[in-house]
Amino acid sequence: MLNQHTVLGQLRLLVEMTDEEAHAALPFCAAATEQLLPKLKRDDDGELLHRTDPRLSRAAACAALVMLLNRRENSEGDGVESFKAGDITVNKRGQAARDRLRIAMDERDAVMADVAELLRDNRWAFEARRIT
Repeated sequence: MLNQHTVLGQLRLLVEMTDEEAHAALPFCAAATEQLLPKLKRDDDGELLHRTDPRLSRAAACAALVMLLNRRENSEGDGVESFKAGDITVNKRGQAARDRLRIAMDERDAVMADVAELLRDNRWAFEARRIT
């Protein structure tokens, strides 16, 4: 079943985190779930078709990871780790955080491609209607 807790479980398989970090990641899991649910295919009665497919939890977890890493990247300011006034030495964080974000985005895109068959294609304006 796709919900924020199953997504958090998948996220914890992707990234090692403490219980406190997991608690902080829960809103990102909820947001990723809420973004994915409207995209799921529905049957003729409007019920979600593939909500229990485990690939969806992994896709939402990858999306949550991208949100989480993006938030960390943006909240860490200008990337300055240390500053020394004597001989003016400024150390900036390396490319590692941006590389992690890029890798997470690539993984998210790959997983979303894997679940594409479970999602509605909203690029078309026509919908099938049953006439009774």
